[in-house]
Amino acid sequence: MTEALASNSDPESAHELLKEMLADSDTRPLVNSVVFCSVLKGFSHHNSFDRVWCVYNEMKAAKLTVSLAAYNTLVDACTRSSDMARVPQLLESMANDGLKPNTVTYSTIIKGY
Repeated sequence: MTEALASNSDPESAHELLKEMLADSDTRPLVNSVVFCSVLKGFSHHNSFDRVWCVYNEMKAAKLTVSLAAYNTLVDACTRSSDMARVPQLLESMANDGLKPNTVTYSTIIKGY
């Protein structure tokens, strides 16, 4: 459902649904990196980059594992917002999480320069 909302020009509603899911003990276990990534991507595609970083911080606060897809979405947000200064920290966080950049990561970084 969050993917549908975020993909159909309503990332705010997707984010609200995500927060409701986190608050409900029955749905909390369903929240994972994929759900968060949908919201990150929705905000990024709507050029709401401040919201991207807020959601990323919420994801970390929820103690969820950040997936490679989520990191790639964050790198894409850096590229879209011309905020490439954030990329080295993201790459460091990826390494700390035991993830290695892939072709998508590198091609997205190249687009940013």
